[in-house]
Amino acid sequence: MYCQEELFEEAAMAVEKYEEMLRAKTLPISKLSYSASQFYLEAAAKYLSANKMKEMMAVLSKLDTEDQLAFLKSRKRLAEAADLLNREGRREEAALLMKQHGCLLEAARLTADKDFQASCLLAAARLNVARDSDVDHTKTILKEALDLCHQTNQVSGIAEAHFLQGVVLRDFQKLKDAFLKFDTLNHSAGAVEALYEATSRCEAKPEEVLALAPWGLEVLLNLVRALKRVTNNAEKEMVKSCFEFFGISQVDAKYCQIAQNDPGPILRIIFDLDLNLREKKTKDHFLIMTDQVKLALNKHLLNRLCQITQSLLRKTYPGVCTRFIVGLKCEDGNCEDFHRPLRRHEAKCLVQSKIHLVAINGLLLEAKKVFPKVLAEELEELDYILPSNKYGLCRSFLDVLFPKHFHQRVLSENPMACKEVLKPHYKSFKFYRSALKEYIHFLFQNERARSRRESTDLWLSAMQAFLLSSSYPDELEKLLHQEEDSYNRELKALQAEKEDRGQGRGSRIKGIEGKFGMLAPNKDDESAEKTHLCFIRLLEDSIHQFYVCRNPEDHKRRFFRFMNVLVKRCKEPLIPSIGNTVALLEFQFIHCGAVLARLRRNSILCLPKSYIALLHYWEFLFSKKDREPGDVFAIIQEYRPKDVNRAIQDFRFHLSYLVKVLCGGENENFNVLLDAFSDIDYVVSGEAERTLVLCLVMLVNAGEVLQPSCKPLLSRHFQEIEARLQLMSLECPGQVPDRLLRAMKRVLLAVNVKSVAEALQDLLFERDEEYLMDCHWRWDSGHTKGTVVRGLYHEEVRLNRLLSVDPVGHLADTECEFGEDESEELALEDRDHLLAAILSQKQRKASIQRKLRRACLVVSLCVSWRRRAGAQTEHSREEGREPGAGNFKKADVDRTQCDLCGVKFTRGPENYFGPDQAFEEAASEADALSRAELEDEDGQEKNSESYEQHIRLEDHQRQQRAYQKYSEFFHEKVEPAIGEGKLVVQDIEQSVWVRSHLGSKEHSHVLQRKVQENIKKVLDTVEDLYRRKAWAGGKGPRKWDPDAVRTQALRACVPVEPFVVISGLAVMGSWLKQKYQ
Repeated sequence: MYCQEELFEEAAMAVEKYEEMLRAKTLPISKLSYSASQFYLEAAAKYLSANKMKEMMAVLSKLDTEDQLAFLKSRKRLAEAADLLNREGRREEAALLMKQHGCLLEAARLTADKDFQASCLLAAARLNVARDSDVDHTKTILKEALDLCHQTNQVSGIAEAHFLQGVVLRDFQKLKDAFLKFDTLNHSAGAVEALYEATSRCEAKPEEVLALAPWGLEVLLNLVRALKRVTNNAEKEMVKSCFEFFGISQVDAKYCQIAQNDPGPILRIIFDLDLNLREKKTKDHFLIMTDQVKLALNKHLLNRLCQITQSLLRKTYPGVCTRFIVGLKCEDGNCEDFHRPLRRHEAKCLVQSKIHLVAINGLLLEAKKVFPKVLAEELEELDYILPSNKYGLCRSFLDVLFPKHFHQRVLSENPMACKEVLKPHYKSFKFYRSALKEYIHFLFQNERARSRRESTDLWLSAMQAFLLSSSYPDELEKLLHQEEDSYNRELKALQAEKEDRGQGRGSRIKGIEGKFGMLAPNKDDESAEKTHLCFIRLLEDSIHQFYVCRNPEDHKRRFFRFMNVLVKRCKEPLIPSIGNTVALLEFQFIHCGAVLARLRRNSILCLPKSYIALLHYWEFLFSKKDREPGDVFAIIQEYRPKDVNRAIQDFRFHLSYLVKVLCGGENENFNVLLDAFSDIDYVVSGEAERTLVLCLVMLVNAGEVLQPSCKPLLSRHFQEIEARLQLMSLECPGQVPDRLLRAMKRVLLAVNVKSVAEALQDLLFERDEEYLMDCHWRWDSGHTKGTVVRGLYHEEVRLNRLLSVDPVGHLADTECEFGEDESEELALEDRDHLLAAILSQKQRKASIQRKLRRACLVVSLCVSWRRRAGAQTEHSREEGREPGAGNFKKADVDRTQCDLCGVKFTRGPENYFGPDQAFEEAASEADALSRAELEDEDGQEKNSESYEQHIRLEDHQRQQRAYQKYSEFFHEKVEPAIGEGKLVVQDIEQSVWVRSHLGSKEHSHVLQRKVQENIKKVLDTVEDLYRRKAWAGGKGPRKWDPDAVRTQALRACVPVEPFVVISGLAVMGSWLKQKYQ
């Protein structure tokens, strides 16, 4: 009757009186269908609905504390629940309760645990920042949180505090610190957000933000890959931290939940993806499928990628004004580039900015392959972010390091400057390298066959890009093999076709494009199969002979042969551009001049400082990275010709040959010096000035290194050049540099070589504050006191020594006496032993590669078989790596990190072998990447342990044994209890008994809540153990007797299973916490 009238308090009192009466009469208490506590709960619910708080609390006070808490929590009466816990002396539980329900500052005030307090304050600051709340209050919270994080050594907390401070204060340095800390922690989501905030909110120098971008965007793409498929511990940790950062908690492998009041971006994206999401709310959370959450994360990361790159590519980065560098007046009032010679730190900033932009280019191209295809429409935006020429950033970078104008000495003044200015940071290297490689392949794919086989400029671009990306000579060899193979196949097909049609039509072969760039080593040998080689192999082999074989003589001979192909055939596109031709001649003149200085005692070369810098520059590009700086000088010092006088004669001839090439002495149609002044464009680009400087350098050094006939050859075009410059200055005012006109006039008026040198010195100083240097060979022993000099020793030029030398000389002996080897090469092009040697070397390499490929194939098949054999095990491991997959937090060790000890490993080449990556390609990539990383002195991971070192440590093995015991205990004791608890919750929800008995509704909710909370306590403890890696400690589990719990439960008139489970889980949770705290 009481229940039907909803007089639940009276009903409870009636039950209590009845039980008291039976006890007073010492009668056995018959089992009732109800208990007093059930009716008190129903009464409390009734008072709450009527907003009678005082009466509700009075009724609840008659219940067990745990029942009171369960009721208050289920009805969101958090203040009352916290007050109750406080009265019971359970402040930490009160604090946890407040945090779980979003009362973060109150939770921080209640707790004495500094670690927990810091997390509460950080969470409060995070909400304030997301909602643009009181800035001053947020600063105070963050200051206190950061102090607590430092006290507790909470590195992730320090990173987030710096991040939030950076956002609030718009402080780039704070955001940079956060970015670096997040990256060290493998916290990809935090690193990406820190980079985004730095690009969008801060007023930092653009180049400082740009320096972080390739690093951060690579992290972004790694996170996208990990969201698609977790393959190792590092990726598992990456995804887990990403979910936590965005407020996503994983319920199981299939579902996630996000708080309904979450201010972050992910929930908004999910709402856009699923308009019915609001109907899928469970209490204060949204239950969302994991796949949908991952799609939203991918969409958010793509947005961040676009926003970051758009912001960075819109900005301008420091450079040298293109008009200033060639000596023209800059008329752009808004030009922000340098209008003076660069200092080294400025040059480093310029080059590194270009490297980072190239890496971003590569990252954007890679992003189109990495993001899921379902985002195809959004991925189209990447096409609009890149310039109209999608490889324009690569071309711009190559133009800085291989310009048409003179080489800026500041880029490579010495070997250390080369390393400091030119070496890419290993964090940018991977995609910088891939972008340059893709750029060259793109160029070759879009050129017709003739250009691919004959264009010197195209092949030089390929060499330049591959040198800068550490892909030389392997990638160049691949391209050469591809073109040669294609040409030889076409040639065979054409010959077969001619044979089919008969010999009557003539034997001359026509119709194959690119034949002028293809050379036959065995041209006259009709019996042999004709194999053609690309002409650029002569240049490649010339470089190989010097830097690898360490043979300057063969280097010189092959370069002569290469240059002779260009000069004698003299056809487009074999003829290189003015800038490239002069660069080749400079390269050869400097190297061979240095060899002559070594062979001829007391000889002095007079060189611009930029030419000495070029020597270091080419050494940096071509030498193996494991060699000591200055190796180019060691090569020259080691050179020991059999006949020194003969060698001197040959090198003088070769340098004189370079003069003839420059001035049209070898072929009047191949006159670099006159061609450089044939068009105003060459003057404006700086190519004309660069050519003139080379000519004047040769003239100044003619007496030391050239044959007598070279002086008139060098000076015979000066009057015509001066006339052309005067005409251009009239036709194109403001387009001819004054310094070029002045230098030309002074050279024409020169009465001796000293006057020429003075004109040259003034020109050099005007263009780059550069000086002429007197250089002679010096090789000090290791016992020399003071500074040890080894190589070309340079000092301030002494112009007076050139006073008596005639700038023009005499015209006698105009024919150079040819060296024996060179004259043979000129006469016997049809029987070219140099090409035959190159062909033989190529065939040997191909044979070795075939054997290596077979070996790799065998290894690859073995690895594939092993992977297939263990596919099911690996699949289950990867499932275990997914966040939230199961109650037990699995921990193991792989080559990325040890989850048993919390140690991240140094990345070695083996870490770059992906399960689906091609064997040889992966090995090549790994070698280049690891080399770049090991060379980097600032590598964050340099001092960390390697996998091999770590697994041998006693501490690791101890952790492994402790983890095994913990795992066995969990699966034996804890897992069954959790499973039973979940079944009880399900049974209560479906129970007909609960629904059919009056007054059981609130009581069943309380029971359900208590089971769920105890399950959560156990799982939270498991998570905490995993976080702290505290597998060992304690005395063992406290024994809990289910029968005793059942006996206690008999006092309640409800099924006993909930009580058994509640008590069991509570004991298990408290024991776990005590054992491993």
